[in-house]
Amino acid sequence: MAENVTTSWKELYERALGETDKQKLGELVLSAEAAIYRRYQDLQSSSNHHEERRTLKEAADRLLKVKVDELGWPPVN
Repeated sequence: MAENVTTSWKELYERALGETDKQKLGELVLSAEAAIYRRYQDLQSSSNHHEERRTLKEAADRLLKVKVDELGWPPVN
């Protein structure tokens, strides 16, 4: 799924959490994860943004749960 670079990770994340179509859900989860990763990289050189980093981690953990529970991906050990 090609997303506009201005689409925020939060928007992609929220869209993924609200999607019921399994194929679209898989695409949105991957897009949201990529956007979260890019945002985390953007924050890497900053000593601030601790709260946003925590929120990014929580979102990534939730997307992993969606992949395992809703999409049937194998769990990560």
